Amino acid sequence: MGEKAPFLDYPVVILAAGEGTRLRRERDDLPKPLTPVLGLTLLERALLSWVEAGARRFYVVVGWKGDWVATHAREVARRRSLDLEVVDNPHWEEGNGTSVLAARDRITSPFFVSMVDHIFQPSLVDGFVQQVMGKTSTTMAVDPRVTKVFDLADATKVRLEGDRVVDIGKGILPYQAVDMGLFLFGPEIFQALEEARCRGDGSLTGGVKRLVSQGKVEAVRLEEGFWTDVDTPQGLEYAKKELLACVACSRDEGWISRHLNRHLSRWITARLVSTPLTPNHITFMAFLLAVTGGCLFALGKLGTTLLAALLVQAASVVDGCYGEVARLKFMSTPWGAWWDTLLDRYADGAIVLGITWGYSHSHRGTWPWILGLLSLLAFVLVSYAKKEYALRFGHLPHGDAGDKLTRRDLRLFVIFLGGVVNRPFWAMVTVAILSHLWIGWALWEKRKGKV
Repeated sequence: MGEKAPFLDYPVVILAAGEGTRLRRERDDLPKPLTPVLGLTLLERALLSWVEAGARRFYVVVGWKGDWVATHAREVARRRSLDLEVVDNPHWEEGNGTSVLAARDRITSPFFVSMVDHIFQPSLVDGFVQQVMGKTSTTMAVDPRVTKVFDLADATKVRLEGDRVVDIGKGILPYQAVDMGLFLFGPEIFQALEEARCRGDGSLTGGVKRLVSQGKVEAVRLEEGFWTDVDTPQGLEYAKKELLACVACSRDEGWISRHLNRHLSRWITARLVSTPLTPNHITFMAFLLAVTGGCLFALGKLGTTLLAALLVQAASVVDGCYGEVARLKFMSTPWGAWWDTLLDRYADGAIVLGITWGYSHSHRGTWPWILGLLSLLAFVLVSYAKKEYALRFGHLPHGDAGDKLTRRDLRLFVIFLGGVVNRPFWAMVTVAILSHLWIGWALWEKRKGKV
């Protein structure tokens, strides 16, 4: 998670008091903070995005249907082990600035403020935290990618001179960035909010605008990562689509995962996140699919071989859902990753054993078993070799193409294709040879000092 200790004492104030009428029209009387977004409510997602960035102390300010929201906030705090206090804002109808004022008596240090209806890719929140390290005065996150902002007309615009904010508001022209709803405040914000409120503006923007006029607001530009403001049903659907795209996209994945599996896994994940299934359950489902495929390969018949091939590829797709659900629901753990790795190796063993057994029915002698053993060693060793290499030398081996050719997603896909044409044994042996060759290449190149 990185070095975040300096911020463990900075509380985060989550503004969750508004009525959210534009979104609520199609959601009955459900408070906006309780709106479900891919398995988590807006409130829980907001809290956990900050937890990922190192925050540990929270104030959740409630207003409309406050008892309902407060109950949910405390339940999330209990389940996720958060230090959380609910603050009631009886003046929530005057604007979200009054929600910051409601927490004033509890705050004795610089503090963060975030909107409950703003969804952030966790890395983006972490990026903001890292860039404001050491600051104690008002700093706000802005996005200069204005053409990519959903519902730009409703966004709060920001005019900049270098890193200094010189104007803020929805109707200002010209502007260079958009307010993202992430703030670091010092105590000066409270007086500014009171002054703005006395002039009839109870919004947080009104208070920030007072500080801007005094030259006291700096901006941090965040140009990578997804975020959006969920105000309408259309905005909610956009948020779901982009969140799925974020968790399903990784630079450290194979060709098949990126270009084939992810199109299927995202569709499945969008449905799994709303069920009680945990990422570990999903890992086990993928394992069972692979083992069943291995058993069907062992029968050595045309029909069962085709079904086995489909199950193996399905296992590869479902295995991708494990990571997607874990990231969407903030349930990634070292134990879960280890569990996934172990089950993958056992599944690989079941597939190799099944294919070799089925092939040995029609090809007598020991050579099918020798090739099967070499295949099993390849599939186990290639994963082991990469992790040992990183442990010993501090980085993974260079050579992107070679690495991609030995990934599990490609391995299972080649076996799937081999099963479709009733040649799973030779498909398995082919990818095993590639794995052994890659291990030999890595050894040779490191020996020569090239990697």
